[in-house]
Amino acid sequence: MSDQRIKRKKLSKLAPIFAIKRVILDVTDLPKYFYYRFFKKHPTVKSKIVFVVSFPRSGTHALGSLLANEKVGFHYYGEFFIFNAWNSQIGKINRYYPFFSLRFFINFRGQRKRWQYLRFEKTSLNASRTLQTISKLPGVHVIKIFPQHFTDPLFQSLIAEFKPHIIFLRRNHLDRFVSHKKANATGNWHTSSTTEVDIELNPAEFERFIKNYSKFYEDNLRFAAAQGCSILDLDFIDIHNPEKVRQMQKFAQFDGFDDWDKLILAPTTRKQDSSSKVQEEFLVKSGKTHADFEFKRLNI
Repeated sequence: MSDQRIKRKKLSKLAPIFAIKRVILDVTDLPKYFYYRFFKKHPTVKSKIVFVVSFPRSGTHALGSLLANEKVGFHYYGEFFIFNAWNSQIGKINRYYPFFSLRFFINFRGQRKRWQYLRFEKTSLNASRTLQTISKLPGVHVIKIFPQHFTDPLFQSLIAEFKPHIIFLRRNHLDRFVSHKKANATGNWHTSSTTEVDIELNPAEFERFIKNYSKFYEDNLRFAAAQGCSILDLDFIDIHNPEKVRQMQKFAQFDGFDDWDKLILAPTTRKQDSSSKVQEEFLVKSGKTHADFEFKRLNI
């Protein structure tokens, strides 16, 4: 049995214990909810929402390692709205959104058993209310958004309502497609090497892949700009450039922050694929170059 399967079995056995803890914590937080809801107005806090808008296998895991630092107020939620990550802030949301933690945990477990897109929209939880609550918590709240985390109308309504700072992260379409196919073929999305994995690329599927993700990027970039959002548009190679990394951290942090020495300038993640064999074979067959598949920045 693989290490991952053993880990999943152990977590499955512990699930009832975790659920009981969630119930206890949620009930404990109810007095705080009623207190802020009916008796005392919540004090104004310094809070900021940052959306990392990108695509699977684009380097967001590496980017997250550069913005995940609770000590300096960076609260990195990962793919929060797809129930694919747990965060210490989730428990605090209960103070303003009753039983949020328990409902998030139930769907978190469900996502582990059977993956579904748009899962948040199919629950009793409300994305707008969730962000309203997060805005009451101090710090910089970094949330990763991929296509199919939300329907486009809901995603754009959140952009219009909250005017978040937005980081768009792009990566060469071919490299991203190969990485995506290898991850799907192995089931290993992080840490495991995929260098030796051999896959076939379907040109028609690749063309749809480029078209769909390009449209998502262009539509939402234009919409966010029209809403007056602050936008930072990065390429995959930028997260390995210390100057660009610092620019990104300054974009995400509050003005006046000065503890820059506490933030790392290089991702702590490990590269999974050190081979370009699949890409090279595809380029020979297609008669194109790697540069032909650059995910180009849209100037607006």
